[in-house]
Amino acid sequence: MKKFDALVVGGGPGGYTAALLLARQGKSVALFEKRKIGGSCLHVGCIPTKLLQSAASRYATFFKEGRAWGIEADNVRFNFQTLLERIQKTIAILERGIASQLSSAKVEVAQGEARVKAKDLVECNGQEYQGSHLILAMGSRPRHLPAFPVGGNTVTSDELLSQPRLPKSLLIVGAGVIGLEFACLYAQLGVKVRMGDVLPKLLPNMDEELGQVILNSARKLGVEVELGLLEVTPKDEEAILVSAGRVANSDQADVGNLGLRAPGGKIETNGFLETSRPGVFAIGDLAGKYPYAHTAYEHARIVASYLAGGKEEMSDFKVPHVVFTSPEIASVGYTETEARTRFRNVKTIKHNFAANSKARILGEIGGWSKTVYDGDSGVILGVHVTGPEATDLIGEACVLVSQKITLEQLNRVVHPHPTLNEIFGTH
Repeated sequence: MKKFDALVVGGGPGGYTAALLLARQGKSVALFEKRKIGGSCLHVGCIPTKLLQSAASRYATFFKEGRAWGIEADNVRFNFQTLLERIQKTIAILERGIASQLSSAKVEVAQGEARVKAKDLVECNGQEYQGSHLILAMGSRPRHLPAFPVGGNTVTSDELLSQPRLPKSLLIVGAGVIGLEFACLYAQLGVKVRMGDVLPKLLPNMDEELGQVILNSARKLGVEVELGLLEVTPKDEEAILVSAGRVANSDQADVGNLGLRAPGGKIETNGFLETSRPGVFAIGDLAGKYPYAHTAYEHARIVASYLAGGKEEMSDFKVPHVVFTSPEIASVGYTETEARTRFRNVKTIKHNFAANSKARILGEIGGWSKTVYDGDSGVILGVHVTGPEATDLIGEACVLVSQKITLEQLNRVVHPHPTLNEIFGTH
């Protein structure tokens, strides 16, 4: 039997990050992954979809504005197969990079199906591993719907990009973040897209204005959006994407042997991501309120810090929300509505990209930044952005919100000119 300080089940963003951080603390770590290191994010989620989104936006911009930039060309077409090859090459490079880091940190990686036999015991490939601490990081999978069995022309986000060509028409069942991203990028590539959802509005967990912005934009791209439906019904679309959220993999790896509390499938944890069994932790999509890769990274950091004697607890408040649509939208902290339920004197400042020099240079003047703040103390409570590079710009806003920066302090920051992040200035 092999003995380690920590056993990590799952090699996605949370799992491999936790393994690396613990190994760098001098702990012995074994990491188990039944498929490929990098998880859904690297292989079928964040990385391939954002590569496609980047290609789609460039392609669409060329046709809409190419002549205005002095770019003239004939017989331009989009080669989907070439992009798929680029996606696979990029994934392979990143996967090798993660594997190299794990090897350098002396993390023992076991490729195979892990079986949790006890809080300190995992079996994989016929070998037993004992550990002082167990970290569960098995991620999540697309939710399936009985009315739309997956197979043939009906796929989830896991299978969509494995198709050999773009469909001529696409029905998206579910208008959440994943559905919206695919709707925008496929529409930009000339696919006729229709999406339907039983919910009455888009992105109910984000600022209300952002939901309206993306609804208007999707329709402007030619996406047919139907909300508040009793049911979604196909209309002879060539392909159907089932995009109804994700389900935590808490039913895998024999985790049930631990008797953990998992209401609704999400494993219950405290602020340090420790479960109802001392020494057993659950991170990422298994336990997180927000199923993002960056949530998993933060979970891994919190757990590694805790096992090193730290007392910092997880704060969902500082987790940014990013949606790679057209335009991009992003937010962090309280929405205006949430802030008004918690603070007596809430105020907002709004700056339009139309007045931003870099946005004018880029020819992308649509969108805005809204800062929500406490009128009494000046502390910034939330920031919401829609427009060019919003998903990158929100990084600065994360610092403002997490560090409780005031408007007065922000006003002392010198932003370079001309840049998009001048949108956060208060003058």
